[in-house]
This record gives sequence, structure tokens and C-alpha cells, in this order.
Amino acid sequence: MGYGFITAGLAFLFVPQFGAYDFMPDCIGFALILIGLSKTSKINGDLQNASRNFRYLFFLTLAKLILTFPLSSLNDETTSMLFVFCFAVAEVVFLLPAFSSLCEGSYYISSRAGCPVPDRAYNDFRLTARIFVIARAALAALPELTVLANNAYKESLTAEELERPTLYDSKHIITLAAFVISFLIGTVFIILALRYFSALMKDKNSLSEIKRRCDSEIPDSATAKAYAAAKTSSSLFTAGCVFMMTLYFYGVDFLPDVIGAAFMIAGFLFLRKVVETKKAVIAAAVCAVVTTAATAVEYYTANRYFTDASYITAESYNAYLISASLKAAGYLIFALLLYYVYRCFCIIIKKHTKAPSFDEAGYKNRQYMRCRILCIAGVVACGVSAVCGFLFAYSELFRFAALLVFGAYSIYLYAALSKICGEVSKAAL
Repeated sequence: MGYGFITAGLAFLFVPQFGAYDFMPDCIGFALILIGLSKTSKINGDLQNASRNFRYLFFLTLAKLILTFPLSSLNDETTSMLFVFCFAVAEVVFLLPAFSSLCEGSYYISSRAGCPVPDRAYNDFRLTARIFVIARAALAALPELTVLANNAYKESLTAEELERPTLYDSKHIITLAAFVISFLIGTVFIILALRYFSALMKDKNSLSEIKRRCDSEIPDSATAKAYAAAKTSSSLFTAGCVFMMTLYFYGVDFLPDVIGAAFMIAGFLFLRKVVETKKAVIAAAVCAVVTTAATAVEYYTANRYFTDASYITAESYNAYLISASLKAAGYLIFALLLYYVYRCFCIIIKKHTKAPSFDEAGYKNRQYMRCRILCIAGVVACGVSAVCGFLFAYSELFRFAALLVFGAYSIYLYAALSKICGEVSKAAL
């Protein structure tokens, strides 16, 4: 009952970050855990609390991942220290109660279903989870805090005091040691997590009983399923549009379009439960390939030709033109994806909304019009961004304009889809 997804999600967490960089993004791990808790959280209060905290952590770590890109170009150690420290504290605040509720909820529903859960495996996992969360945050922040000992930031020091070694001089060694220690603690954590959840998954009778409870206690209406799919996909589509914004530092877009395409694939996969999305998934996969190629060419061009003023010169113009053309192609395919979003939500409106008896035709037309405006606005945003990519050679303001256009559209998309999901939820009651 989702334990496999939960275990896979925990595997993304045990690999520590190196400085400000997370090589296995935690947001992916939290997304997998949320998928694993999607059903069981509806029949148990503790798992519902865990799901809520993991949802907060997903958005928190997604913001952290996005902000890491511009942070890497600042080369400001004080800003990096504050960034790592603040996010480490915030993660502890949500992760401790999330793991506590996950342990208690999974133990309770499994025991109630007749699974002989080993108390030792449960207690070991619960204790290790707490140690892991605190140690993970402390070891991530510790190397960054050494900047406080940097003599370069201190005033009124004598020449002898300036030459005296400090913890800051050993920052690289401390960073490596913190990474190794955190990795070892994480390894113990994931081993105990595997032992605990493996014990829960081995008892097929208890899993069948939990499934029976989910089927009997969770409303099994098509409209309820449509609401759940539409609600999740609307968040994923919004995240996809956010990554289609252009945020450039040192000649590279630090909001990679390929991640936006990946979010669109995930959104259409969620919608496949209620509408046919095979063509949309294929189009999103093509978009991912094209945007990956655009990012590769862009990165090559920036590394080879970038200067403090601009990396678009007579020598680099051809390479820049290839990159801009690929990005424009990516935007055109993304416009097609937004058309598929329009079609999917029109089907959901047709099948899963309940119009008032006195104004059924007018109600449906208003909902369809909202989808049409959403689609047209998306196509316009993609077109403007594609054109601005070519015009950047003349002024950087064009990329700023593209950033504003897709940023505004992302907000509008989320608001419009939330309205539609609200109408579906009324019909599901």
C-alpha cells in the first residue's frame, strides 16, 4: 500500500548535500513519499499529518533547488551560509513531525490489519530517523558556519592575529568530513528503513486488509478520482510553467526548460486515470528532448564565449542562433502541451462538473471559456518567449520581458485550474 514508493523516496534523502548542492534532489524523494501516502493517508490521522508535512517539504525543497542555481553564481559566502542554515532549520521543523507521524501511522494501520510488526524494527527506525534528521541538518550547516571565523570579515585585527589559522582555513576538510559522516548516518538510516518497511510488505494478508479498508472507506466515485487527478496535475502543470521562465546568470538559464517538460509529463500521467493522455505524454517527451538539446548548446556557448558584458558576439552568434532556435522549438511544443491541458480539462468539465438545473448550458460555456482563455494566453506566452529569445541579441530587456510573461501566466494558470478543480470538488461531494 505505497510502502515501495515511500522507501524509494527515502533513498533520495539519505544522500547528503555537498555544501549548497544536492545531487539527489530531496523534492523528488518527497514527491515519491506523497505518492506512497496518497491512499493510506485518507484512513489514518497520523499518516494524514505526515502527508501534509511532506507536502510542505516538497515545496520547500523545490524552492531550495530553484534558488541554488542563482546562488551558485553569486560567489558570496555569507549569502551561501544564510541560505544553507535557514533551509536546514526549516527542514528540521517539518521533517521531525513528518517522520514521527509516518512511523506511528504505518505501525498502527499495519498492526490493526494483523501484521506482526517487529517492535525492535519500529523503535530502531523511529529513533534513527530523529537522529538522521538532526545530524543531516547540522552537518549540512556546519561547514558553511565556518565563514564566521574568517578573519577577512573581522576588523581591528593585528598582523599576527590575521596570520593565525582559523576553522575557515579548514573549510574544505570540514565539508568533506561532514559529507562522509552524514552519508554514513544516512546509510544506517536507509538500512533500518528498508528493514522496517520490508517487514510491513512481507505480510500479504495485512496488505490485503489495508487495501480492503481503503476501498471501503474512501469514496470510489469517478468524480472523486477526477478531482484528485485534476488537483495534483494542476500543481504539476504550474511547476512546469515556472521552469519555462527564463532566469539567466552568466549566460545560462538557471530554470532549465527540461525540468518544466518533466513536470508536464508527470501531470499528464496523473490525468491518464480520467482522460486519454498518451499523445500529450509523447509530445511532452519530445519537448524534453528538444529543451535538453537547447540547454546543452546554451551551456556550451556560455562557457566558450561568455564575457562580463555579453556572450553574444560576432564569433558566437551562430551558436547563439542555434540555441535560440531550439528554445523557440521547445516553446512551440510547450504551446501544444498547453492545448492538450485545455482539451483534458474540457473533458473533465463535461463529465465531472454539476451545473445548476436552471442554467446548465450557460454554466458549461463559462467553464469552457475559462479553458479557452487559458489555452490562448499560454500560446501567446510561448510565442512571446520564443521571439524574445531571438531579440535578446539586441537587448537583455527582452529576456526580462519573457520572464515576466511566463511568470504572470504561471500565476493565472494555477488560479484558473484551481477554479475548475473547485467546481469538480462540488460535484464530488
